[in-house]
Amino acid sequence: MANNITYVKQKSGVIYAYENLGTWDKVNKKPICRRRLIGKVDPVTKEIVPTDQRNKSQSPDYVQPPYEKGYEMPTTLAGRKKEILRLLKENYEHKQKIEELEKKIAEATAKTEAAETVEKNETAETANCLSAE
Repeated sequence: MANNITYVKQKSGVIYAYENLGTWDKVNKKPICRRRLIGKVDPVTKEIVPTDQRNKSQSPDYVQPPYEKGYEMPTTLAGRKKEILRLLKENYEHKQKIEELEKKIAEATAKTEAAETVEKNETAETANCLSAE
C-alpha cells in the first residue's frame, strides 16, 4: 500500500494533515492501517505546520518555558533528584510564609471588626444620651 496524506477538518475550522500508513500483517494475514498526525494546514499558505510534540520546537509559535535567568535543568538522575528536593523545600517555605500571612490577615481583620464594634457601641450610647436629654 502506498503512503498518502489525508486532510481532516475539525468543527473548529482547523484542518489537520495525517499520513496514512498501510502495511501487511504477516501473522494475522490482513492489512493494518495506521494514521499519523503530521501537523496543521496553514489556511493562507496551504503549508503543513508540524504540531507533533517531537517537532514542537520547530513550530513558529513555539515559546520556550519561562525559567529563571541562568537556570539549567539537570541532565543526570541524581541532579534531578536534588533539584526536586530543592523545589520541595522551597515549596514548603512558601507554604509557611502563606500561613504566617493568613494569620496576620486574620488578626488584622479581628482588630478592625473589634474597632468597628466599639465605634458602633459608642455611637449608639451617644445617640441614647442625646435622645434622653
